[in-house]
Amino acid sequence: MKEKQNEQNPPSFFERLFRCCIEEQDKESELLKSDKNSTFNKSNLIFENESSLFPIITILPEEKNKITFTKEGLIKYIKDLQNLVFPVICQQDNVKISKRNYSDINDKLPIYRFEIVKHKLYFTDVPKIQQLVNALTVPEQRKKWDSNIKEYKIMDKIKENSEIIRIITNKQLSVIAEKEFYEKRIGIMEDNVYYLFSSSIPDSNYVDHPNFGRAKNVMSITVIKEDEDNFYFDCFNQIDANIKLPEEFIESNLLNKINNFFNKYFEYLNKLE
Repeated sequence: MKEKQNEQNPPSFFERLFRCCIEEQDKESELLKSDKNSTFNKSNLIFENESSLFPIITILPEEKNKITFTKEGLIKYIKDLQNLVFPVICQQDNVKISKRNYSDINDKLPIYRFEIVKHKLYFTDVPKIQQLVNALTVPEQRKKWDSNIKEYKIMDKIKENSEIIRIITNKQLSVIAEKEFYEKRIGIMEDNVYYLFSSSIPDSNYVDHPNFGRAKNVMSITVIKEDEDNFYFDCFNQIDANIKLPEEFIESNLLNKINNFFNKYFEYLNKLE
């Protein structure tokens, strides 16, 4: 009877997360039983040190020794990335798209850079940077304007500004199936610049959902800053969406896709009261 019940109710996300942690650390520990309001016991998570933003078991093997997941280390990594040369592949008005063929995290996938400038005169009431961030990161807001999002959930908070999220994207172009992402995410405000970073967590920590195609976010970064006249967005994406389409085809649609994304985003922000 118990075996049947277990088959119908597979272990929750953080129950699996903890099991991996306990096995790797060879420690015995009681798991906190999940309920609707509490998904895990934070005392069970093991961090590299007190400054670490994420627990060890959420770090991808290829990220180790490449990114220092502290506030200072992550900002340094992002700034170093911004200083690299990205050859431009297309540009129109206030949108520029550029690309490198690899990153230090993954040498098999291209990493794209999107730079967007938005004049503040566009807005009836000029939003604050935190409002720009909330429209991107708060599930209830994001789902109001981003039609690509089917499901968006914050699985749980890890620290003040770090969390685990789950995103399922809608089917696209009739040939791109729904994609599921499990990611760790952190937002940092420093010197009036906002840094948003997310990347996938190891596959062993996923809950199995056979109805969705698994996708991997190697890294997704958005840097937002402003001056008296404009908002500036500097975005980096290196994603393995498990899509069997020619790179040339994907890139030919990038400009339209980015323009569409940010137009809907700005329209939503302009309607905020």
